[in-house]
Amino acid sequence: MKNAKLAPTLASVLACTVSMAMTGCNSPAADRFAARDTTVEYYRVFDIKTDAAPQAVTKAATDGISRNVKDAIVAAPSGVEATELPGHFKMADPASAAPGSAVDKSPSCEGASWTAKAAPHVRGGDNMTMVACLFPYKSGYHLDMYAIFTKPEGGLLAWPRRLSGALLGTPEKFTETTMLDIVRSIRTATHAQVSLVEAKPNLPGTPWMDGGDSPLAVTQTQ
Repeated sequence: MKNAKLAPTLASVLACTVSMAMTGCNSPAADRFAARDTTVEYYRVFDIKTDAAPQAVTKAATDGISRNVKDAIVAAPSGVEATELPGHFKMADPASAAPGSAVDKSPSCEGASWTAKAAPHVRGGDNMTMVACLFPYKSGYHLDMYAIFTKPEGGLLAWPRRLSGALLGTPEKFTETTMLDIVRSIRTATHAQVSLVEAKPNLPGTPWMDGGDSPLAVTQTQ
């Protein structure tokens, strides 16, 4: 009897899936199969304490991002002085954009001794932007990192995307690995003490303390 009750529901879902592209469906089942784009943001702040020379710290940061990102634009301005309290990047103000123009949500790194910005092409993620800023202060450095991208979800390609992500990596995994490799490189090269200040989404454990996964260069496309 249970199978008899489930059969009509399963049939309606399959029928809706097949005909959705042509006719559309208004049922909750159709909503589950509807394709959509989702915006994903990552935000990380680490406190870094080291006695290494500033040049060694910035070189380690550059080495770290280069493990995964091929074409990051890196800068290390000279003459940047350490502040009393750690600096912080500033997010763009949507109200400052001209009407009808796209809003650049990537942050600015004013006052940073090292910056990196990249727009890697990653499988499964569109319009990715990554920014990292290293702010010197009297007790060490703060490393602020931000990433944003969009990814397709739902639709008839949902399961193929999941399989591809399992085999080739996801944009979330690429982002996490890239950010952690910057921290790991600084910690290893300068014998720094590193602690997490803030994270979105949550970052459980202390993954920056281990060697991490192999670089996911295969995930970044040409």
